[in-house]
Amino acid sequence: MSVTSGRLRERRGEPRIGPRAIADRLRALEREGYRATPQRRAILEGMLGAGRMNVSAEEICRRARALCPTVNLATTYRTLELFGRLGMARRHTYGDGRSVFCPNLHPHYHGTCLRCGAVVDLSRGDVAETLERKQSALTDPAFTVVGHRIEFHGYCAACQASEPALARTP
Repeated sequence: MSVTSGRLRERRGEPRIGPRAIADRLRALEREGYRATPQRRAILEGMLGAGRMNVSAEEICRRARALCPTVNLATTYRTLELFGRLGMARRHTYGDGRSVFCPNLHPHYHGTCLRCGAVVDLSRGDVAETLERKQSALTDPAFTVVGHRIEFHGYCAACQASEPALARTP
């Protein structure tokens, strides 16, 4: 990937997932006084390797085990919690109790597939600018708005490919 395409992806709210992104986050981990163990590296690669998809701890663990067989689910959860405390990932929990982990640190929204439940990063575009301009109007003495979370519902590319009619559903 060229530097230019990397910058473009970052502007669109997409995480960079190459070796440089992994190395940068491992250095950040070490700056905070934590060792970059093989397990932590594998978990980081498992999370970043999902690209724009936000995946569960179980999926991250499965991916990490392919790189480091000693990774287990407890280690995965502890490591993801550490990444969250250090600002290297965010955990998003949904009303049905499931959680996914998002390594994209740039402002963005999420789209949830109505068919398979996949959670995909989406760029904010003009929606965020409009909301930020109107945010002061949403604030009153009973509640001060300091941020927002928007989730879009639709169909992921894989579900659209398996059932083309989904792409035309309003």
